[in-house]
Amino acid sequence: MAELMAIVSKAVFEKAAGKSPAVGQRLKMDRYVSANKNLEPLAQKGRLFLVTVRPPSDTLWLVAVLEAPKFDGTQWLSKPATTPITDISSLKKKLKFESGTGITAAPGALGMSLQTPRKLTREDVALLDAAAGGGATAAGDDGAAGGAAASGGDADDILQSKGGKSDALLAAILADPDDVAARQVYADALSQRNDPRGELIHVELALAGPLSIRRREDLVARQAALLAGNRATWFPYKLKYRTHGGFIASVDGTLQQLTAAKDVFDNEPVREVIVRGVDDAGKLVKAAWLPRIHRLVVRGEIGDEGFAALVSAKTVAKLRELNVTNTGLSGEAFGELDDQLPACISLVLTSNELGDVTGLGSWKHVGNLEKLYLANCGIEDIGPLLAQPMPALTKLCLNGNSLGGNVAAAIVKAAPRLPALRRLELAGSGVDLAGVKAMLGKLRGDLRLDVKDTKVKAADVAAFGGRVSA
Repeated sequence: MAELMAIVSKAVFEKAAGKSPAVGQRLKMDRYVSANKNLEPLAQKGRLFLVTVRPPSDTLWLVAVLEAPKFDGTQWLSKPATTPITDISSLKKKLKFESGTGITAAPGALGMSLQTPRKLTREDVALLDAAAGGGATAAGDDGAAGGAAASGGDADDILQSKGGKSDALLAAILADPDDVAARQVYADALSQRNDPRGELIHVELALAGPLSIRRREDLVARQAALLAGNRATWFPYKLKYRTHGGFIASVDGTLQQLTAAKDVFDNEPVREVIVRGVDDAGKLVKAAWLPRIHRLVVRGEIGDEGFAALVSAKTVAKLRELNVTNTGLSGEAFGELDDQLPACISLVLTSNELGDVTGLGSWKHVGNLEKLYLANCGIEDIGPLLAQPMPALTKLCLNGNSLGGNVAAAIVKAAPRLPALRRLELAGSGVDLAGVKAMLGKLRGDLRLDVKDTKVKAADVAAFGGRVSA
């Protein structure tokens, strides 16, 4: 038996309850006017929990529970419900729905975020039944007369309320790609008018969170089916791309291809760009899309001069992640870094022959880094970098550098300046077992250490409870 939640619009609710409705009032609703396909599971003797949102503080009320409603082609009909109006605002953070996304609407957007009917879990139903005090049951035959009709919100009103199109909702997503609530509002409005793009958004948002193995497999299959049937319509772009939350999140191509794909950046909340074949950083920094993205991956031989041009450009001032793997940099590239990249929290310098990291250690914002990748960079002494406090650093990758036994001593000495470090990679570094023990004794208790391809063997670290990989 399916049990779903759906929303009653403010106008329809007040028509049934009056301008001054009160908790405890019984509206005896006997129908829900909607042809939304998401309600079809109710045909198997399901229950429909109807809610509404009350201003001005997004108060959430349960207003009726329709038992075993039947669809007549335009609406779902049942016996009049005797459910009392119940304030369930305290459940907003507890309801999870089968999607696992729960209620995450921004202030003032709760009503719009619930436009799509949601399947309830058993735990959700138990919470709602308990809140209603057992009143979530249908009336007997003697209460059949005088039932009130409920109707879902009008999706077209939502999509057109800002000027005739969905521009305002889409603009909110483009302005803040990390705002999950904005995507949910947009998805709900699309689903209300049976646009499958809304389902894709919900599916991909759910896939980004914790799920059971079976549930994840089901959603992955549904995601593949939705994309197979609609990819050419939704994403008609001549670029490699990756989606997240129902939109394109990452694009991959040459600078020429990316420049020609202006419509991608106009219509999709692109957060990551992988740009290939870069040989002139001066052209790259002029890209119109550069100030909008969060993560930039550069592939090409830009060298120290090109790196300097890139990081000094105003267009990268808000860049959070920069990957310049194998781009021909030396340690001298960081001599002039100073106040550049103030927002950067992840820096990938893998496979650049840096040698000396003194310049990197002198960077004004090195303390902002959460992840730093320095694999295969020809580093022999990491001390100059670790002399600087890095309170936010959670991952440090030093694989493939000939650091020898001294690396452990340098890290132990720097331990007070690395309070957040949880992942340290020293594969192929030359560290020994004594160094491993010393580091584990000084760094945080949940640290995970990778010392593969060193003098340390798997048998040597068996006693460390999985904290060390060798």
